[in-house]
Amino acid sequence: MNLWLSLAWHSAWSRRFALILVTISVSVSVLILLGVQQLREDAKRSFSNAVSGVDLIVGPRGSATELMLYSVFQIGRPSKNMGIRGYEDIKLMPQVRWVIPIQLGDTYKGYPVLGTTPTLFAEFKSQGRGLEWAHGRAFGNPITDTLALNEVVLGAEVAAHFNHQINDKLILTHGADGGPEDTDHDDHPLVIVGILKPTGAPIDRSVLVNLEGFESMHQGWGMGISPKALKSAAAALPEAQSAADLQPVNLSAVWVGLHHRADVFSVKRKIESLSRDPLMAVLPGVALDELWQVVKIVENSLVVIGVLVSVSAMFSVAAVLLVAMSGRRKELAILRAMGASPRSLMGFVLIESVMVCFIGIVTGYALTQCLILIAQDMLRTQFGVMVQPGLPSLQALISIGALFSVSVLASLLPAWRAYSLSLMDGLHPPSI
Repeated sequence: MNLWLSLAWHSAWSRRFALILVTISVSVSVLILLGVQQLREDAKRSFSNAVSGVDLIVGPRGSATELMLYSVFQIGRPSKNMGIRGYEDIKLMPQVRWVIPIQLGDTYKGYPVLGTTPTLFAEFKSQGRGLEWAHGRAFGNPITDTLALNEVVLGAEVAAHFNHQINDKLILTHGADGGPEDTDHDDHPLVIVGILKPTGAPIDRSVLVNLEGFESMHQGWGMGISPKALKSAAAALPEAQSAADLQPVNLSAVWVGLHHRADVFSVKRKIESLSRDPLMAVLPGVALDELWQVVKIVENSLVVIGVLVSVSAMFSVAAVLLVAMSGRRKELAILRAMGASPRSLMGFVLIESVMVCFIGIVTGYALTQCLILIAQDMLRTQFGVMVQPGLPSLQALISIGALFSVSVLASLLPAWRAYSLSLMDGLHPPSI
């Protein structure tokens, strides 16, 4: 056996330039297949952990998917809001460690505005990591600092898109940008005090303001029309004198963190049983897993494409060796004259073909892990996908095993051709 391995290696080395190209083709196909599989698994896990650390998301009773879309991803609008008293009741529950109110409705040049409290910057996590500052700080507490009403924090994508810096001023838009009811809050300009580092989470494309500041911008508004547009003294309400006067009446949603995650179901039942306001409490991981099913067809399509590319590469090895077989008749005749049997020659070519495929598979796996190691930070910050190099998963091992089996089957074609030629050349030696 060692003799035939040595002969197969030296024979392949004599045609190394052609076989190197074939090996690269196999490696790239394996890279595509394993890369798609790992990205699929990591993307699903990252999607489910888009708001890690949040135990419950509370909103008005309705669709859990809709609640997740507008409260976490800022996609769409809530059809109705929850009352502020529900938020206050949740804060008083002994199992609750923190609550983050979410208020939506305004935009900044197409990017969603999120009204919240400074608690978000301390408690929010994505993929298990908290928020970090690229520049500046969080907005202040209006209770102790009235200037905090005019402070705003930008997500990384918003800041990069408009090239904003600390102390720049910006004006928000009432409602969805581009709609018929849009009106700028040009009477309430905001000052940028902080810019977040990229996280890959939806918060990167958000504009964050104080809940009281959000409410302050809407003092005097009615039916989505600004006081200036109404041109009515009755419409223009006097400015609030303190943050206590700017507490909102309604909220879009509330993020809840518990002292002990084991209490999540009891707290969920308690919230949904509140008689004052019909609320719905959703477990983020469960709702996001259900939401992921929407894009599963795309996920499966990518895997099918990767499998087809890999299988075609395995057969390309067989095709190259099969085409080259006619030029190797002298080599096979010499081995036959040295006493090699037709079956030995068949095994010799089979070993050579399988060896090329095996090297390509191993190289492809190594390339996959190297690219993941190099690109893991970019994938996390730009696409929100947390990937880590490591040992292959069970699914990856099954795929590698299946590819190797396909390579063996494909290698039988040139091996059988070598067997046929050795028989024929044994009876009719090729002329030299």
